[in-house]
Amino acid sequence: MTDLSHAAKAAEQAAYAAGTHLMASRSRLAEVMITHRPPRDVVDEIDREAEDLMRDVVRKRFPDHAFLGEGGGGPANDGQPLWVADPLDGSANYLRGYPQYAVSLALVLEGEPHLGVVYDPCRNEFFGAIRGRGAVLNGTVIRCGPPRETGEALAATVFPRPTSPRLPVYMGEFGRVLRAFGGVRRSGSMALEMAYLAAGRIDAFWVHDLRAWRVASAALLLRESGALLESRDGEPVLLSRSLVACTPGLRQRFNDLLAAR
Repeated sequence: MTDLSHAAKAAEQAAYAAGTHLMASRSRLAEVMITHRPPRDVVDEIDREAEDLMRDVVRKRFPDHAFLGEGGGGPANDGQPLWVADPLDGSANYLRGYPQYAVSLALVLEGEPHLGVVYDPCRNEFFGAIRGRGAVLNGTVIRCGPPRETGEALAATVFPRPTSPRLPVYMGEFGRVLRAFGGVRRSGSMALEMAYLAAGRIDAFWVHDLRAWRVASAALLLRESGALLESRDGEPVLLSRSLVACTPGLRQRFNDLLAAR
């Protein structure tokens, strides 16, 4: 039996180590003018280093646990405790110095996230959740937003790639949401958008073509804050590539809006 309180401390330490490394390493991007290295290669290198830091923290405390980073295809359901890490969610933002990226880490037990943290190093915001114990932001309990009419609600999204076969469907969805909601936000970090929904900063979120297992921590944040998260492609949530999340009061209206033609 894994002690979740002990694991939560390890998760916070690992996320903080990775986030601190990301912040300290941005100066290396200025060196590409001298070294002539492609900036994307430097970001990938920093990303791998941050993941190594997270892995070291976890394996030091839980040597018998599995660890899945960005190179893996998805969480296996073999009963072994599994840490799922994304050391840099929002790498394009990081590359350009746009301060909207996050570190994400979850502990998955028997196919379900039981512990998760999302750390925003730019704002020093720690979102955390333990299954059955609620969600917090920097130690303060958070809940998803109250019921709102769509015209007063905020939605968020992450754009599919321009080459995505789902782009035409998505553009129709985007137009309908843009017309119906009070506003639509797009930050470039799936983990932070989902954390913001858990904290009541936005009211709805949808995405295509992103691997949900990378933000298993944010999925737990939503559940523990009272928000809803559903798969739209028939796959289990952590394996889905098409997700919708919202406050309970918006569920039917938001789903109807996305499904309309």
